[in-house]
Amino acid sequence: KINESNSVHEPIEIEFENFTENGKGLQCLQVPSIDELYDCYLAIVPGEILAKLYKEFSNELLESNVRAFLGQAGKFNKGIRDTIRNKPQMFLPYNNGITATAESVETKFIDNQLVITKLNDFQIVNGGQTTASLYHTQKKFKDADLSKIFVQMKLTVIKDKEQKNIEVPNISRFANSQNKVSELDLSSNNPYFVQIENLSRKKYVINPENKNQSLLWFFERANGQYRETLNKQTPAQQKKFKEQNPSDRKFVKSDIAKFINIWELEPHFVSQGSQKNFIHYTKKITELVNKNKLPSENFYRKLIANAILFKTTDKLFGRKGVNAIGENTSIKSFSVAYTVSFFHFLTEKRFDLWKLYEEQKIDDFVSNHLKNLLIFVYNHLETNGGGMVSEYAKRPTSWDKLKATQYSKNLLSDLKDYLISDEEKTQREKEKEIDTNSLEDSVFVISEIQKMGLKFWDGFRLHIDKNKPTGFDWSTAFDLVSRLSKSKNLTTREITFGKKVLDYIQASPQIIDEVKALSKLEETEIIEVKFIYDKLLLVSKDNWKRIIDVANQTNIFSNLELSNVKSVQTSLAKKEKVKEQALIRAYESIKKLKRFGIKV
Repeated sequence: KINESNSVHEPIEIEFENFTENGKGLQCLQVPSIDELYDCYLAIVPGEILAKLYKEFSNELLESNVRAFLGQAGKFNKGIRDTIRNKPQMFLPYNNGITATAESVETKFIDNQLVITKLNDFQIVNGGQTTASLYHTQKKFKDADLSKIFVQMKLTVIKDKEQKNIEVPNISRFANSQNKVSELDLSSNNPYFVQIENLSRKKYVINPENKNQSLLWFFERANGQYRETLNKQTPAQQKKFKEQNPSDRKFVKSDIAKFINIWELEPHFVSQGSQKNFIHYTKKITELVNKNKLPSENFYRKLIANAILFKTTDKLFGRKGVNAIGENTSIKSFSVAYTVSFFHFLTEKRFDLWKLYEEQKIDDFVSNHLKNLLIFVYNHLETNGGGMVSEYAKRPTSWDKLKATQYSKNLLSDLKDYLISDEEKTQREKEKEIDTNSLEDSVFVISEIQKMGLKFWDGFRLHIDKNKPTGFDWSTAFDLVSRLSKSKNLTTREITFGKKVLDYIQASPQIIDEVKALSKLEETEIIEVKFIYDKLLLVSKDNWKRIIDVANQTNIFSNLELSNVKSVQTSLAKKEKVKEQALIRAYESIKKLKRFGIKV
C-alpha cells in the first residue's frame, strides 16, 4: 500500500523480533522528549542485523537517502569494506554510524531494558553506504565476520504526519551536509606534523625589516588554530601575538607538501592541486613515521627557506593588473612551482638554504635572477601548454621537457657566492640529527618566562599572596622575581615553577592584565634568550673561528668575555646545556665585532 503521508515509497515495516538472535528486539535508549514533533532513540545495531535488513529490503531502505549504494570501488566504501574484513572489532569506533527515521515505533521493557520491537516506515537517511557495504562484503567475501561489528544509530520518529514530509528531507539534508573532512584535516594528529608544530613554536628567526625583533613562522596544524589562539587572548596579548606571529608567515599542511615537493623537483605533482599533492607527500612521511624518523631542526630550516623562496617568486609574478609578468595570470601557480624547482635544478640544489633561513630574505641580486627565470618558465609553459597549461603542468613529461631546455644564464656561475660546495651539500644530506629537545625545551621555557616580563612575575607573587591559588609557592615566586631583576640564571626549581605558571595562564589568559596591575614595578626591557640561542646555533664553525681570531687580533674582548664566548661555542657544538646569562653575554660580546664585518 502507498504510505498515508503521500510519500512515494512503500512503507517498510520491521519487526525486530524476527531479525535478532534472541528474538527480543533491539535494545535502545530513549532521549528525553524536548518537542512534541518527534521522539528520538539511540541504539547500537549489530552489523548482522543491518546486513539482513538490506538483504530483505535492498534500496527501499535508502529511498530517503541522498544516494543509493555507490559500489565498493570508491575510496570510502573500499575503506568500509577493508575494515569489515581486516579489523571488524574496530568498526564501531571508526564508523560515523547511521541516521534513520520512522513514522512510528513500538517498544517494551525486557529485564528493565527498553527494546524496540517494531518500526513502521523505517528509512536510513544517512549511512546507506555503511549498510549496503555490510551486506555486499559479507556476500562477496566468505571470510567477512559481521558478528564483531556494531553500528551506532540515531532514530528519529516524526509523530506529526503532516510535518513528516518536511522534516524527513531536512534530516536527510543536514545529516549529509556537514563540513567535509578532507585528507588534510584527517592528518592533523600525525606525529610528523605535531613535531613541525613544536619546532614552529620555538624556532625564532630575525625580522628582516627590523633585526632587533624576533619572529615565528606559525604552523597551523589544525584548521583555524591561528584564529583560535588569537581569540583566547586579551587585546594587548593579541597585538603582541600578531607582531611575533605575522599572518604572512602562517603556513598549513598543504604548504609543507608544496614547498618540499618543489624542493624535491616534483612541480608536476604540485600542479595537480593541494589535495593530490598532499596525498603524494603523505606517502613519503608515512614511511618516515613508521621508521620513527620525525622532522628536526635541519628539516625545519630547509622548509622555511623554501617557503621564503616560494613566497618571493610568487610575489615577483605580480597579479592581474598589478605588475604581472604576463597577461595569462591564471597560470601563476604552475609558473611559480616550476620556476622554483627549475631554480633548484639549475643550481644543483646547492643554494645555501641555511643562510637564507638565517637572513629570512632574498636580496635584490638573487631576486633579479629569479624574476628572469620566472619569465622564462612562464613563456615556456605558455608555448608548450597549448592553451591547456593547467593540464600540461600535471604531466611528468612536461617537467622533463623543461629540464632539457637550455637556459641562457649559468646560475652555477652567476650565483657562485650563494651556493654551498658539493662537499657541504653531501655533509648536510648525511648529517645525523641530534636530539636537542631537552636542551632546546629548557631554553624555550626560560625565554617564555622572561618574555612575560618582570612586572608580571612580581604581580603573580602578589597574586599568590592575595588569592592563594593551589600549588603555587610564594617563596619560589619571590626568588624568581629576584633573579630576573638581577639578570641572574634561573634555577631548575624556578624554571619548573615558571612553566607551571605559564600552563596556568594559558588556560586563563584573561588574568594576565589583572596580575600585572598588582605590581608597582616598572616594566624592564625583555631579552629573548631563545632568539639569541637560535642565532648562535646557526653560526658555522668557520665563522666561530673567525670570531675568535678577530677577538684575539683586536683585543676588543676582555679575557672574561673571550673565555665566555669560547665556552658558549664549545657547549653549543657539543649540544650541552648553556646558562642563559652566558648566552646573552656572548651575544653582546660578538655584536662588538660588527665594525669588522662580523654579524650574527
